[in-house]
Amino acid sequence: MSLAMDLLKQSRLLANHESKRPRQASLRRAVSSAYYALFHQLVDAASRKLVTAKSGLVIRQRVARVFGHAEMKKFCQTLANWDQNQPPKHLKELLQLPPSQDLRTLANAFVELQQARHEADYDISRRFSRDDVLALIRTTELAVAAFERMDRKGEERQLLLLGLAFNDRWQRN
Repeated sequence: MSLAMDLLKQSRLLANHESKRPRQASLRRAVSSAYYALFHQLVDAASRKLVTAKSGLVIRQRVARVFGHAEMKKFCQTLANWDQNQPPKHLKELLQLPPSQDLRTLANAFVELQQARHEADYDISRRFSRDDVLALIRTTELAVAAFERMDRKGEERQLLLLGLAFNDRWQRN
């Protein structure tokens, strides 16, 4: 099983760890694990796209370290807010059609989950309920499923994976 799927499984276990009154520590770690499940799913796929040689494991691991949370969120926000009438100028020639529902689902989920992870890890005034956390885990599952439905060789999946790494540079052109 991949790290991403292990993290997703762990998030569900943490959310359900205490049967009656879940501890905030368990719920917060569940939120963080759910986010990191999606993060690592995307980073692994993108680094595999960029470094394909089997002998390139060390290089692929180094490439995986270049992905930044803020940059990935920014790119996902661009995809989620894509306006058909005014597509982002730096992306409109890279993707001929507006993003599919699967791509929008994934992009929205990434933004929502990163915000929730930030609150879980840094905002001690934020209280999480089990229902809130289970909904976030479901959001992660739906995003992973949307990603898996994308054509592995398709234009949209390629744009997503490369955009997560290069969006800031693409905007300079």
